[in-house]
Amino acid sequence: MTKNMPRVMVLLLIMAWRRRCLDVYVAMAANVMRVIFADDHEMMRDGLRPFLMRIAENTEVFEAETFDKVLHILATVSGIRMVLINPRISRLKTAHTLRAIRDQYPEVYVTVLSAETNRKVIQEALELGVAGYIPMRLSAEAMLSALRLIFAGERYVPAVMLDPTGLTLDLPEGRGVHKQNLTPRESEILDLLSEGLPNKLIARRLNVSEVTVKSHLCHVFRKLGVQNRVQAANAARAAE
Repeated sequence: MTKNMPRVMVLLLIMAWRRRCLDVYVAMAANVMRVIFADDHEMMRDGLRPFLMRIAENTEVFEAETFDKVLHILATVSGIRMVLINPRISRLKTAHTLRAIRDQYPEVYVTVLSAETNRKVIQEALELGVAGYIPMRLSAEAMLSALRLIFAGERYVPAVMLDPTGLTLDLPEGRGVHKQNLTPRESEILDLLSEGLPNKLIARRLNVSEVTVKSHLCHVFRKLGVQNRVQAANAARAAE
């Protein structure tokens, strides 16, 4: 019994050391923001990857071009915090796709990234419990802000759902124009846009970054109820 004591102590120390290593590993993994970005277009994945890496300091992005690949990553990689998914990657119905992820991985923020802006479609996704619905028309910076909002525990709902009129973002030109709701800087940018200036020249004229111009334009489009530069320019002229 006495002779076996050193061996028992050694085993206990080894077990304690292994447990400590595991605790350290878990703590380190907890600081890593693991995100799955699922889209069937390689160009889209390549384009957004740098922005997704900026969600947090230690962001790790896993890419998937199919729904099966999404499920494979979820099953084999621990600590996935978000699935940013374009539902078109699945041959299944969108509802089935989102529900499958939500049911199996309730701790994961399932977020939709889609070009579809029909209010009914968005509402159906929100009713399935997704953490957010992000229209592709958003600028990359606005999209980044929306994703950070979701990671903060909030739900991102697109502006179209806050407007009770119409079923889609394809509003008639000049509809819902309220220039008085714009900030002075937004009005400046809208005026320069109406002159036909591109973002780079607007940024140079106002001595701001191009990213800042895009961010302001996102707010301008939302406030005017339009979805592109042409409609915004027409809306500005209609309000004069």
